[in-house]
Amino acid sequence: MDCARVISGEVLVADIGGTNCRLALCKREGGVISILRRAAYLTGERPSVADAIGEFLGPDLRPAYAAVAVAGPVEGDTIELTNSYWGFSISALEHAFGFTRLVAVNDLVAQAEAATRLGRDDIASIGGEVSACARLAVVGVGTGLGVASVSRGGDGGATIVATEAGHAGFAPFDALDLQIIEQWHAETGRVVDEHLVSGPGLVRLHNTLRTMRNQKVEADLDGREIVRRAFEVEDGPCLETVHRFALALASVCADVALVQGAEAVLLVGDIAKSLLPELRAAPFRARFEQHGPRRGFLAHVPIGVALATDLGLIGAYHFLERALASKHG
Repeated sequence: MDCARVISGEVLVADIGGTNCRLALCKREGGVISILRRAAYLTGERPSVADAIGEFLGPDLRPAYAAVAVAGPVEGDTIELTNSYWGFSISALEHAFGFTRLVAVNDLVAQAEAATRLGRDDIASIGGEVSACARLAVVGVGTGLGVASVSRGGDGGATIVATEAGHAGFAPFDALDLQIIEQWHAETGRVVDEHLVSGPGLVRLHNTLRTMRNQKVEADLDGREIVRRAFEVEDGPCLETVHRFALALASVCADVALVQGAEAVLLVGDIAKSLLPELRAAPFRARFEQHGPRRGFLAHVPIGVALATDLGLIGAYHFLERALASKHG
């Protein structure tokens, strides 16, 4: 059955991470998924997912279908976010808002659903062409670190698998990496990739580097301001932070590509886009290629940064369509 005939009206879609909850009403019109209305909430300022949905929909809007992308594993009816106190029951939300069907999907799977449909103009290339590769690692840097594995088929479809690669141990590359990890180990125990390669990790890295350089730590400095100072005013400490963060991201991308056997790596999310000038610089690509017993393993593996917005929201809609098509097929 044509899933476009099943979804005849507006659909509630959500992209819920550890920091932000983005909600939208979407509709497929003329083959294009359009966002008709949107809102964003801070997860720390709302008591629950249901509260945010209720505020967004109000008393009158009651779409028949909903798709929720969440930063955490999706197993069974109960969903718990990895980096937030939020959690919910799929069946309870269906009942509370009268949805005919609500589906939940890992947020990196949702972003990968949308990313597999991007064209060349929607991806900034860092050494090679990503969009034509059959085996793709999708890496999302946000409040946490998400990784999905994509295998494209000859029929144009794709198999997407969520992973917990963000919780793999971070492997120091040089002496400075070792010093940073040694300082963090007392606080975190085993240091994993997302301790460093994430939005909070960027801030933690900046504070650590300032302390190591006997510089005063600015307690209220967030990641966006660190990146802004680095690129707009060429602030020395912020430049060092952005440079070291990019190198760490290159190491993680290399490890992911080697483990997955990926033919390409696609970075998604606002943080990757904001760091694009640094990622295009030679040291990032060089660090990526300096992995494995021989440097040639990754020399021909392209990296791309997705420039398109709303990948999580659009991908959630695509996931809902696939779920309904499977049910009615």
